Amino acid sequence: MTVNPKLYAFSLIRLFFTSFLMIASFVKADHYYGGNISYKHINGYTYKVTLVTYADNSKANSDRDSVEIIWGDGGEEFIQRVNNLGNGETVFPGIKKNIYEGIHNYSETGNYKLIFIDNYRPDNMLNIEAGKSGTTLLYFDAIIPIDDTLTFCKNNAPRFLTEPFMFGRSGQDFHLNLTHFDIDGDSLVFKLVQPKARNAFPVPGYYFPEGTSINSKTGLFTWEDPPNGNYVFAYEIEEYREGKLIGVSVSDFPVFMSSDFKTKGFFSSVQGISNNYYHFNGAETIDLIVDYENQDPGVDSVFLEVFTGLNHSPHFSLSNRKSSNKTQAFDTLSINYLGNDNAQGNHIVTFRAVNIYGSDTLFDYHSVSLSTESDTSWGCIIPPNINDIVEIAPIVDLFTVTPNLFSESVWINVGDNFENMRVEIYDLRGRLAYKEERLESGTFKMYLHNLRPSLYFFAIIRDNELVTVLRSVKI
Repeated sequence: MTVNPKLYAFSLIRLFFTSFLMIASFVKADHYYGGNISYKHINGYTYKVTLVTYADNSKANSDRDSVEIIWGDGGEEFIQRVNNLGNGETVFPGIKKNIYEGIHNYSETGNYKLIFIDNYRPDNMLNIEAGKSGTTLLYFDAIIPIDDTLTFCKNNAPRFLTEPFMFGRSGQDFHLNLTHFDIDGDSLVFKLVQPKARNAFPVPGYYFPEGTSINSKTGLFTWEDPPNGNYVFAYEIEEYREGKLIGVSVSDFPVFMSSDFKTKGFFSSVQGISNNYYHFNGAETIDLIVDYENQDPGVDSVFLEVFTGLNHSPHFSLSNRKSSNKTQAFDTLSINYLGNDNAQGNHIVTFRAVNIYGSDTLFDYHSVSLSTESDTSWGCIIPPNINDIVEIAPIVDLFTVTPNLFSESVWINVGDNFENMRVEIYDLRGRLAYKEERLESGTFKMYLHNLRPSLYFFAIIRDNELVTVLRSVKI
């Protein structure tokens, strides 16, 4: 039995009108500023995962002592907050940093996608479609390769050594670096990507503001001549070993620009290297010399800090000679390479300038990268293509089809009582284009690559009675 086209069209209009009323009457809270996810190999198929979020500390409903993580193998679990005795900690005025940790044992090999998703982003981000920022989910992920570690290379995600300082003065170039360190010595490659929302779909109406870029080797994010307003960004960290991709993770953060913010200073060029890069051909010592100046009459003092994973390497010895006065800071970082470094990737060194204005503290960043000769044989096999991810059903609301625009396939959730259901797909003329019967689960995938580009209506039918009508567009 097919469905009367007039009946499902009427049902479609009624459904959309009801949904609009529900959305208009439901006020959604926003509080997430961003975050990232990383993992560490424990043994066998067991990994420890660390999830970091930054939340608006001024809103009562923004505090989470536990959050849910999706492990990528069909399992989900709430993991507990561990920093500051489980209470989180204020890192910038009104912004709380939360660190959550959990351990998971995978039962099978494969490339799994770790996922964090929760409600909602701030409601005033200008590079998200107008009116949708405060109802857009925060989503970030990482791909974790699980394989026999006796044969295949294990992988640990990069560590983040600094916080994402989120404030800048409009019209003054903005720099930020979380300074990543890879304990495995993998080559890290950074690139700006669109922030994600539910099921890894791009944030609605997102665009990259003019003048934004990220250095692919150092991870230094730069925004030239930024305007006023609040914006959101994300970048992807790719890990390569012997030229093969072995890990992928994402960091998500906002930037708040205002002409009311204090003025930061300026870095000199780094002496001792060329174009912010140096390669060690063998054991030797180099001096990196840099200064920072802020002539704003309101500044109380400036000084420099250094962040680098070289502190964790037995192949390097570092000494730091620094000084400062009210308006200038000086730093000479001596890096003694002892040789035999097995890392194949670049080592990142970040100079962070601290500008003190009374109770206000502003940060600025400059980064360089170093590399060494390596003829390392890893003694293990790089896992298969990491982009070949174990697929699990995405998060799909009841009686929903996703995505709204598709090219190959869609996911549909018809609920737990699916045994007597079928899905019939109709084109704009009311002609039956495709039918799916004998459903095997409540949430399932439909492969529709043979359909022509057009708008299609999905009639959900139980026992020959119309339950609801959905729609999606083949592109």
